[in-house]
Amino acid sequence: MNASTVMARLRVRPADHPASVSVRTLLGETAWFSLAATARARFADHTASAEYRGVFEEVRASLAGRLLAICCRLIGTPVAPFTGTNVPATVKVFTTPDGGTAWQRIYEFPGREPCVVESIKRLSREGTLIEALPACLRMALDVYARDGVLHFVSNAYYFDFGWMRIRVLDWLPPGTTHVEHIDLGNGSFRFTMRVRHRWLGEVFYQTGCFRDPATPSASR
Repeated sequence: MNASTVMARLRVRPADHPASVSVRTLLGETAWFSLAATARARFADHTASAEYRGVFEEVRASLAGRLLAICCRLIGTPVAPFTGTNVPATVKVFTTPDGGTAWQRIYEFPGREPCVVESIKRLSREGTLIEALPACLRMALDVYARDGVLHFVSNAYYFDFGWMRIRVLDWLPPGTTHVEHIDLGNGSFRFTMRVRHRWLGEVFYQTGCFRDPATPSASR
């Protein structure tokens, strides 16, 4: 590895953009209005907290995924460290003081204390979408709508120390993260997350159905 390659991965950069996240702006008007009204309400600017309750029918991980999840517990819990079926869960959404949108998933695995996985969607200095994870880890995201489904797909990982960005090499785990938000009608939706590595295959997979809260905050 030559010096120029090292410097390309170790770059001084400004802090993340302070502006609030707007999925509508990132998608554009045509794509935004291709989503169901209830889906748009869930991703509109959150000025109040919302809480969605449901069940993950399946939470699974490969051997590599389980090992990675164990290691990640040393820096926080960016992924669920356990597997199971029909796991009750709660998703909480709220705005952070810096304008980001926090998505907190609380898993209730049988016989264990509730497991909390939290990430914060923010804008980078360039105005692109990122997901802030524990230990200054960042996941750069592409967002798009297709056939009424909202997609978030990772395109890079890096550690952000405010004055410095260190990119994670593309061939390292975990791989590409792909999240789908599928509106099911009648105030419910499906959340599906797949993480696939180019050599290790599927590392993580989880899918579950959740319902909108019966409160005014659900329609903001």
